[in-house]
Amino acid sequence: MSGSNGQSATPITSQALWTWNTSGSVPQVVGYPPGGASQPTKTGLMPGDLQNFVGVPLTYYGNPPIPVSAQTMIQWIRYAEDFVERETGLLLCQSWVAAPPAILPGSPGDISVITTNPSGQAQQQMGYDYDVYDSAYDFLFPRAVDDGWMNYSLRYRPIRSVSYDPTDYNGIKRLAYLYPLLNTYFQVPPSWVVTDEDRGMIRLVPSTSVQMLPLFALQLSFMGFSDSVPGGLWFQYTAGLTSSDYNSRYSYVKELVLAQAAIQALNTIQGTINLGQTSTSTSVDGLNYSVQYSPKGPYSGLLEYFTKMRDALLESASTKISGPRFITF
Repeated sequence: MSGSNGQSATPITSQALWTWNTSGSVPQVVGYPPGGASQPTKTGLMPGDLQNFVGVPLTYYGNPPIPVSAQTMIQWIRYAEDFVERETGLLLCQSWVAAPPAILPGSPGDISVITTNPSGQAQQQMGYDYDVYDSAYDFLFPRAVDDGWMNYSLRYRPIRSVSYDPTDYNGIKRLAYLYPLLNTYFQVPPSWVVTDEDRGMIRLVPSTSVQMLPLFALQLSFMGFSDSVPGGLWFQYTAGLTSSDYNSRYSYVKELVLAQAAIQALNTIQGTINLGQTSTSTSVDGLNYSVQYSPKGPYSGLLEYFTKMRDALLESASTKISGPRFITF
């Protein structure tokens, strides 16, 4: 399908970056990059990391005591990772984001994306062609005039390029503006896209055919008799922290995940300590032995410490990594 400038868009090939089990009716994630199936968490954190971080035995105290299983600790880490992603918009591993999943060639939503799924469906499939679903973005005409430069903040960040082609340095793999009345689209040339990768921000600075963007914006406005087009911007992009990020200035994100996982772990196991008793006393031949716990629980001091740590790190991530937010309906 041709773009509005009369030139055909260069097709791109989409591919899921996580490791998926696609044998069933619903794809299931079995691992994350870069370790694949051998890495069950997005950050690469494992049960030993959580145990060492907490500093007290992770054990269900009964008769006899039962150590918390490795699988349970992995699940606590995954809960913590989802919490951090939800609160910050930060993806903790490399991911292919489809905003929204593209339609195959010959259909109204065709934006020249080659899929890898074998099902023959007329749309990108999760587990084969992408990892994270995102909805389309609204086209807002005022952002294309004066000094707007079509400034948009993507919902997931940081933008990171994932490509076998060393010349493909941009994580924005496809940006297309749909013509809702003509079932066609305008492909934005990759050279126009200026990114603030860490904050997930993009701006469009035309490097060729400078008149094309404002003319296109006016066409959309006149055709739709409005200054906006709901769902008019379609993105294919790769985002998420890489191994090099974790080995440099983003290392504290693992500490944030561990702090949240520690809160989950300690809240779970503290209720099993002597069935939550708050006081007991034994006297034998003049020797007194007493046990007393805080009304908040035996691990209340640790929980308070980890909660303060999490809140401080979360605030830092939300302000420094997430960056400014723009309301997009």
